[in-house]
Amino acid sequence: MAVVTRVPWSALELEHVRLGDRERRITFPSPLLKTGLRLPRQREQYNSSSKIKPRVARSMLAPRRSVGTVNTRARKRPPGRLWAPALAIAAPFAVWLGGALFWARRVAGTPGPVNLGAPLAGTAAIAIALAAVCIAQLRARRRAESALRGIIERQSRVLEEVSATSRMMELLQVCHSLAEMAEVICGALPKLLTGVDGAFYVARGPENALELQARWGELAPAQSFAPEDCWALRRGHPHLYEPQRPGIACVHAGSSGRTCLCVPLVADGHAFGVLHLNAAGGERILSGVQRLAATLTEQLALAVGNLKLQESLRTGAERDPLTELYNRRHLEISLQRELARAQRHGYAVSAVMLDVDHFKDFNDANGHEAGDAVLREVAQVLKRHTRAEDIACRWGGEEFLLVLPGCVVDDAFAKAEAIREAIAQLRVFCRGNALPRVTASLGIACHPVDGERMEDLINAADAALYHAKAAGRDRVVATDAPGEVVLFDPPGEPRALKAG
Repeated sequence: MAVVTRVPWSALELEHVRLGDRERRITFPSPLLKTGLRLPRQREQYNSSSKIKPRVARSMLAPRRSVGTVNTRARKRPPGRLWAPALAIAAPFAVWLGGALFWARRVAGTPGPVNLGAPLAGTAAIAIALAAVCIAQLRARRRAESALRGIIERQSRVLEEVSATSRMMELLQVCHSLAEMAEVICGALPKLLTGVDGAFYVARGPENALELQARWGELAPAQSFAPEDCWALRRGHPHLYEPQRPGIACVHAGSSGRTCLCVPLVADGHAFGVLHLNAAGGERILSGVQRLAATLTEQLALAVGNLKLQESLRTGAERDPLTELYNRRHLEISLQRELARAQRHGYAVSAVMLDVDHFKDFNDANGHEAGDAVLREVAQVLKRHTRAEDIACRWGGEEFLLVLPGCVVDDAFAKAEAIREAIAQLRVFCRGNALPRVTASLGIACHPVDGERMEDLINAADAALYHAKAAGRDRVVATDAPGEVVLFDPPGEPRALKAG
């Protein structure tokens, strides 16, 4: 008795049937398997108590499916070479048909030779049908392979995008400033977001104004704009504007008439910036670019939020919260570095100690809120009269200290005198009321004349400040030599005063 098994199409299949200690392999030719014919197989005799049972491979019972891989090295059989296997398959049928006719004639008693024309014609028809089926399945297979290659190419692009995004995020996590972040973004985003020009904005300041940090392409973006000028920040979602469709463009995008996309950088409910994209050449922004931009902005929002948190912690550790000047800890570290550099290169470093005159009496008469307002205004004067390389800090209470690298005593005196006059001309208001005018006394010391160590330089500047107070306040005093102080009185010439 024969059992009919459905054979799937594939290049080559092996059926393994284990019989005792022997293993029999039955090899089927691939053209026959591709046609899906039903082949007879001898049933193995066994009883219910036997432990040896025939086993049919799972691949023989169900078609083999591909999961996205294409064997590009597989040898492809051209359609012209399928006739030979087709004829090889049809030949046994022709022999069997001829034999059947021969024995039929012999049984019927019909003499004469057997006419094989009909069997050969049937064989040719079967071969043609088999070849047509093989060609159709080969074309279908090629189409499937082409589709799979397209899927693999798209997956490869996705993997490249994920890898590039991961590298960009690794660099963003170690950035210490927005300038470094802008450099990383300018190097990564143009390669990820192809076909668009872009600009990257970050919210800065108390009003959260959006300031331009990075740009690429031919886009000429606005340098800054208010949050209400961007529809994406208003809505909290990406905003796409296309001229050919109804909609409204953001105010900061201008009237270029090009397709633009704004994606907000939102994390933890806070808007940290916006990513603005313009279609290059007036074309549309592809949906894939839009999805990738939304994914990237989520990562950028986290990076910007972390950077702002680091800046706030650094500011809290290095800045005075009232005046926003450097604190004493930062000044000591910076002054040690400047003195070491001055000794190595041989230039002078001046220190200016400043004290607001009669500040305790001012606080008692006008209140601490008024005193805080005066200290903030004095700090603003120091910021306006210092260079980028100078260091201005709040030393403690109403005392301030300036470190002026590369300044000799005469240059330090000119700067200190300008600061004294600016403080004397301040007009400070508190709760709408004008406060009394204040003055300041300043003492100057210079490295290496007044000391080579930080402690000696600060003590010399402090001693000069006390001499300025003793001389009547609202003046500048500089040490000229150990034990001798030169009083710089603005109305007259400098005069010497012995210390002690």
